[in-house]
Amino acid sequence: MSENEQTRHSRTVMQLAGGGSTGVISPSPENDFQPQIIRSWERCLTQHNLTPSTVVKPIMLGEKSLTDYREPLEEFLFFAQSGMQKLYRMLSTVGYVFMLCDANGVTVEYLGNPHDERGHRAAGLCAGSVWLESLAGTCGVGTCIADRRAVTVHREDHFSAPFIGLSCSAAPLYFPDGTLLGALDASLLHPPEAKDSQTVALLLLNSHARLIENAYFVRKCRDNWIIRFSGMQAFVEVSTESMLAVNPDGYIVAANHSAICELSRQGGCNPLNRPLSDVFELTFEDLVNHAINKAAMICTVRAPATGRQYFATFTAPEARKNHPWQPRNAADRAAGKAGPAAPLGLQNLALGDPKMQQNIDCVRRVMNKGIPILLIGETGTGKEVFARAVHEASDRAAKPFVALNCASIPESLIESELFGYKPGAFTGAHIKGMRGKILQSDGGTLFLDEIGDMPLNLQTRLLRVLAEKEIVPLGCETPVKVDLNVICATLRNLEELVRTGRFREDLYFRLNGITIVLPPLRERDDKEELIRGILQAEAGGRRLELAEEALELLMQAPWPGNIRELRNALRYAQAVNESGTIGSGDLPFGITTAAAQEGAATATTRGEPFATDSPPDCAAFPWLDERAALLAALGRQQWNISRAAGELRVSRPTIYKKMKLYGIVPPHRFDRK
Repeated sequence: MSENEQTRHSRTVMQLAGGGSTGVISPSPENDFQPQIIRSWERCLTQHNLTPSTVVKPIMLGEKSLTDYREPLEEFLFFAQSGMQKLYRMLSTVGYVFMLCDANGVTVEYLGNPHDERGHRAAGLCAGSVWLESLAGTCGVGTCIADRRAVTVHREDHFSAPFIGLSCSAAPLYFPDGTLLGALDASLLHPPEAKDSQTVALLLLNSHARLIENAYFVRKCRDNWIIRFSGMQAFVEVSTESMLAVNPDGYIVAANHSAICELSRQGGCNPLNRPLSDVFELTFEDLVNHAINKAAMICTVRAPATGRQYFATFTAPEARKNHPWQPRNAADRAAGKAGPAAPLGLQNLALGDPKMQQNIDCVRRVMNKGIPILLIGETGTGKEVFARAVHEASDRAAKPFVALNCASIPESLIESELFGYKPGAFTGAHIKGMRGKILQSDGGTLFLDEIGDMPLNLQTRLLRVLAEKEIVPLGCETPVKVDLNVICATLRNLEELVRTGRFREDLYFRLNGITIVLPPLRERDDKEELIRGILQAEAGGRRLELAEEALELLMQAPWPGNIRELRNALRYAQAVNESGTIGSGDLPFGITTAAAQEGAATATTRGEPFATDSPPDCAAFPWLDERAALLAALGRQQWNISRAAGELRVSRPTIYKKMKLYGIVPPHRFDRK
């Protein structure tokens, strides 16, 4: 766009949204902006303090920061990538670029024509770009996140003048607990003039966003009883538009966005965390009976809050479809008591490994006694899964389990995420305010992952909340009582952080009532049982076998990503396999090569010192000196893992294992010299 066009656009924005009084704007089609766009412009001017000429290009994150944003969404990305690839096949010939952004506006996934990648990157249509409205102005992703609704921001709809050559359509995505996950975006670098040309793209984008969201819902809630319901009987068996997930206590623990909107309208209530009988005139025993014995039948249900009638089908938990199970009695559920079994049983986490069994036995003795639990383990060892299992087995199972990753949220946002805020508490605050994670977990369990990355000023506030059992949201003066139970997790050495002043000692002792160390996958005695169990879980009912050579490679692999990496590898294997027996050729290339290298490097397995020409005193100081030797080698090789492995005469997987063992994180690539 020319400089004159950008100047003219800036003047238009200021006159329409900034209270301009020149009166030169005529009601032509070019200036017939939708109210949603005008409201976004007003937010940019009054709340975000932006001007149309302020933002010249989007903010770009580095590789390390982008990885931190991607990791919490790793399981969701499996479904999102499939949906994006389908959209790409349908619309790529037109030139569309597809982006998946999280709730912070960070682009965590990108799909576009590789030949146009340079132009897309220059425009910010790439992984790592940040399209939050408060930073980039009115845009597809940012305005979609702000308004929680699908939108097309076409050419001059953009607030920032340098972006008026783009056309961006975005649809919101939601987690199963109803909170915003992010947005799915389709953008054009060189769009046609007419905004109507984007109508079909927006419809396709919105429908695929719902498909992705619902597929993830079914996956995450497969251990609960699922209700699919619709107002039209003819579509209920084939539509997944509205879904609820019910736990064995008869409480609704998840609902997709469609179900929340449907049940909340016209005087209804949000179904989350309510007994099933409050939402539908349906007992939990009837739900179980239909799901197990009459799965093919359509049941008529009524919402007592609105009197509306729906048609519903019921699905039993994946692990219980062929195993009848008796629900807890109504008295136990009403009292919130733990029954004889939990949906994510702690016992199911130990398949023969003595360390995990010891962890389970230990946590069972303390979980209902108000003793804080601290989980220690490498990335991917299942810390959140373990915490959720503790919650489900405890007396708090009927209340919410709320998770927050302290490392994945910018420091500027984590305070509002944790403590919440009242309406208008700060610039950019949501008009209705927000209940923070602490209040959301009232009576249930708050899981704080990567607690070692929590900023010091927030550590002080969290310590006060734990001590006083009350919270003061941002912008409020009156404290609110809260029934708080905290489980924390980290892969960092908290004692070392305390010694260096990066973690409060009093908070450490407050959180560390009992420490549970989750063993890495490479050290577990039940590795084969885990491999076979995860394979069947990922197969989705398809019968799959493991060839001996494939099992041997999986057993030998170092698994620096632990169970998460194993799950992804088996998911890939079952997707590409066609014979029903997974062989070595079906495994990801990285697994087969890593297993071969690990087998060839048995002399340098974990716990043995590095072989260096000038070896450090590893025998005398096996922890500190080996860590120092590794850091020195990585520094000399400018953090090139292959060259560092060659210098130390060990395999690359061993380097990765040592880095995780000692909490060594590579610096940003621009800082390595």
